[in-house]
Amino acid sequence: NYTVLGDGVNLASRLEAANKPFGTVVLVAESTCTAAQVAYAFRTVGNITVPGKSSVVSVYEPLYRIPGLPPPQISSSQASIITPQMTEEVPESDDENVLNAWRTLPKPTVKELTKNYHEGLRHYVAGDFSKAERAFLEGADIVPDDGPTQLLLQLCREGKRPGTSTWDGVIRFEHK
Repeated sequence: NYTVLGDGVNLASRLEAANKPFGTVVLVAESTCTAAQVAYAFRTVGNITVPGKSSVVSVYEPLYRIPGLPPPQISSSQASIITPQMTEEVPESDDENVLNAWRTLPKPTVKELTKNYHEGLRHYVAGDFSKAERAFLEGADIVPDDGPTQLLLQLCREGKRPGTSTWDGVIRFEHK
């Protein structure tokens, strides 16, 4: 019998659990996004804290495989110089390159939803909840069951308002 231990395994387990409230299938941390972004497009989901870790983790959702590229072969030294980013350009490709729930959505829909989500997230992090809610509502009009959009809308509506000096825009999960 073998057991896998370590901070990376703990984080992976917590990210797997974070899929439920976000309504996602796969969430990855910044290091995975950085290493895989040459072959996959991601959307930034937000900054979170997870049980068992005090540091903030930036999380991303893979959207689709970039067509025409081989699987990435990146060394750890190469990964440190690549910055994670979410492309707003959705390439024209066949549906086999689209991941998870995005498989059935037309490419322009994915692009528009991602644009609205990122705009809403930017306003949420800045503490401008009325602008954040408007952007998330526009995204919800496009894809009503998008989990991250619904979660952030809920947080805006529940009054997760910025405090005088403590607001940081981080989504905190307290249970495993």
